[in-house]
Amino acid sequence: MRFPVHDLPQLYQKPTAEALLEALHLLSWDPPALTVTARKHRTSPHVDEQGVPVYLTLIISSSLRWIPSDDLREQIWSAASARLSERSGRNAMPSMTRTFHVADDLAIHLHEPSLTGDNLGLKTWTSSLLLARRLPQLRPSVAQDCTRVLELGAGTGLVGIAAACLWQMDAILTDLPGIVPNLQQNVEQNLPLIQRKGGTASARALDWADVADTPQHQGEKFLVVLAADPIYSPDHPALVVTTVRRWIRDVPEARFIAEIPLRDGFDQERAAFREELRSQSFQLVDQGIEKGYEDWQGKDGEQAEVECWWSVWRPVV
Repeated sequence: MRFPVHDLPQLYQKPTAEALLEALHLLSWDPPALTVTARKHRTSPHVDEQGVPVYLTLIISSSLRWIPSDDLREQIWSAASARLSERSGRNAMPSMTRTFHVADDLAIHLHEPSLTGDNLGLKTWTSSLLLARRLPQLRPSVAQDCTRVLELGAGTGLVGIAAACLWQMDAILTDLPGIVPNLQQNVEQNLPLIQRKGGTASARALDWADVADTPQHQGEKFLVVLAADPIYSPDHPALVVTTVRRWIRDVPEARFIAEIPLRDGFDQERAAFREELRSQSFQLVDQGIEKGYEDWQGKDGEQAEVECWWSVWRPVV
């Protein structure tokens, strides 16, 4: 049972700083979560959500002149701003660390900086969670003597870290130079977990357009290449597949595994991705459709549903 917002300390009552900070703590939300099952939109477990944004806005705009300490006023404004940001969508939120439950005994902690429009790789997407959770089922399709795996467009690192843990392999996580510092931080943060599970992991920059960045000999190439949500522009299908072809070993046992959201407006890019794979001598081994839920609201006010297409490909030798 949640109580109404008017039961919280009201500004006309000139409440103490302690009372306001306690109220703002009651209004806090946990970081938004990606899920593979539907969840209701989050609300405070203590307070009815109706009227909360107005309450927070009033606190932010108030001079709080009856509060005697500048430091306390700053704490109150900061807390109220944080509570309002939590209700303003993922892009408005500050940096955060979130926990992703990949398996019953595997929880991966990932830091995500504040998002900007051109740094979507700083967020963990549902396609990554779905692929990470599918890895145990995909292990039989991977050569038993495989010891190394390459992830393209690793973002925050969920898939690669999960592969290192679940497959007990050496995972090389790659992305653009601007994404790598946070990716490296996440690898280091989860390194004790990775080592306990019997794997290793590292991060490095890899620009798909840089054709000079290529293995010098067959031994540097990989039997498995992973990619989650790698296509969000018309240029990406060719760039991704060409990069996979450069880095994957040219043997029948090699596998390229991808997970791609079925987003509206990207039909041509997905078709181009399939065509590029076939034109560069890849054969489809297995595929399927699965569903997850993103960490924002859909049109119906519930957690946004997303369908993803997973696929496994092998080089035709």
